[in-house]
Amino acid sequence: MADEEENTEEGEAKSGGMMKIILLVNGVLLLVGIGVGVFMFMGDDDEGAVTDSADTEVLEDAEDVSGGKSKKSRGTPIYVPLHPAFVVNFENQEQVAFLQVDIQIMTYDTSVESALKSHMPAIRNELLLLLGGKQYHEINTREGKRALSQEAIKVMQDVLKDVGESSAIEALYFTSFVMQ
Repeated sequence: MADEEENTEEGEAKSGGMMKIILLVNGVLLLVGIGVGVFMFMGDDDEGAVTDSADTEVLEDAEDVSGGKSKKSRGTPIYVPLHPAFVVNFENQEQVAFLQVDIQIMTYDTSVESALKSHMPAIRNELLLLLGGKQYHEINTREGKRALSQEAIKVMQDVLKDVGESSAIEALYFTSFVMQ
């Protein structure tokens, strides 16, 4: 009877010691995982450089459309959403397809923001005509979407120039782009 009690006490001690080791290893793995996550979230500057160069490319493209001038950032950008979303149908190989896009305009000039809001019906009309005139194969690639962005900037600048407003639109961003 005494032998049985000693064996159960030794078994409990071994399983308790093993449990402590497992918990310790799991704790260390958790801390390493958290450290890696924080490093990836906060740290890697190389990825930021790639993103910055892509943003700079879009900004330079917008400046080329606005008159070929190379402009530097001049303050805080102003983002103007064009609500509601644009929904158009277009032909996709003999079937009707739909395009829904949310667009935001970026400028540094507050007068452009107010001009966009004042002349929104004319701007929306021209953008709807532009979007509805596109074919599926023209805008289903990344390059096609960039070309569409540049065309849309040009259309909006033309509308603003026609009404005698400042047309310093720096960039156009598609915040949602759904083709079906």
